[in-house]
Amino acid sequence: APPPPPPPPRRSADRPTVAFAIVLTKDGPYLDGAAVLAEAVMGSWRGPNSSSSGAPGGAASQPAVDYELVAIVARNVTASRPVLRFLGYRVLERPLPVAVADIAPGFLRDRIAARGCCGADELLKLWAYSLAEYSRVLLLDMDSLVLRNLDELFFANRPAAAGGGRVRGLAA
Repeated sequence: APPPPPPPPRRSADRPTVAFAIVLTKDGPYLDGAAVLAEAVMGSWRGPNSSSSGAPGGAASQPAVDYELVAIVARNVTASRPVLRFLGYRVLERPLPVAVADIAPGFLRDRIAARGCCGADELLKLWAYSLAEYSRVLLLDMDSLVLRNLDELFFANRPAAAGGGRVRGLAA
């Protein structure tokens, strides 16, 4: 028998909700990474290595934020969607936010189709900026691993990389 599904995302009215987001551009052997990341995120809130000080082995603390797992997927991703949902991800299908033909001629436009693991599909990551229903969004590659509670990232009085509002043209 398959294992039971994970608990529902943690949400309460009195705490902010943050998103741990991933992007999946095609079906294939990538779901192990999504499963490990989901377990690591859930474990960072309930495991013995979770502490408000961030010290490994500290006493488990009640997190100051709720979380939700989000998977932004390309239209061609079909077989992976039920597995992502089973793992606890909210699955959002999105098109490329900008067509390669609409990118200004030059270095990026000339090379984007052949760069990175996924070519122009890497642009799907831009949809993370449209997740305005969350107080913060942490976009991770599926080979990332969360080892402890990350509350301090979500309460910093500045963005860790970029953001702080809607990006024009990325309305969900």
